[in-house]
Amino acid sequence: MAKVTGPLMSLDASGTVAKTATFSKWKGRNYVRVRVIPMNPQSDAQQTLRSTLGTIARACSAVLTASKDTLSVGSQFFLDAVTNALAGQSWISTLQKRLNASFASLVTAYGVLTTVKSDYETASASAGMESYTDKMGVVHTGGEQLYMLASYAVNYLSYTGFATDIDTASAIELSTFVTYIKTTV
Repeated sequence: MAKVTGPLMSLDASGTVAKTATFSKWKGRNYVRVRVIPMNPQSDAQQTLRSTLGTIARACSAVLTASKDTLSVGSQFFLDAVTNALAGQSWISTLQKRLNASFASLVTAYGVLTTVKSDYETASASAGMESYTDKMGVVHTGGEQLYMLASYAVNYLSYTGFATDIDTASAIELSTFVTYIKTTV
């Protein structure tokens, strides 16, 4: 139901009338528009994208940011990510955009790891990362999330803490990487 002020002179109105017209203000000026119900088709493609972005965001929650840091600085990973963020975007949205295209291949690559997979799981546990079940019901382990952060750090932040590559990382290299994402500089 619309609320009106000065109904005889129609000075001000807000709300929706008859599920067709919505009255509101923009920059102090009154306006009316057609009522629109946002579309949410819940298609497979939309659910896949939500799952991808949710998993990446969950991985990013392990990063020590300035707001979580008692010194208000953040980890070196955070500082590097902020510095390398795309113009006008946050570090996390930049990370999501860049990892979105390679998400499926990173999940597959992590799935075929053999000996270092247990090292990733151990390192992710020390970073406080837990398994995450996405919108599609797929479980992404903490190790897999750490693997994604490692891929981003190597490819976009010029991280050089791995002797060869992230697929052959040692337990010590992963421990150092956890320090890179979790410890104040």
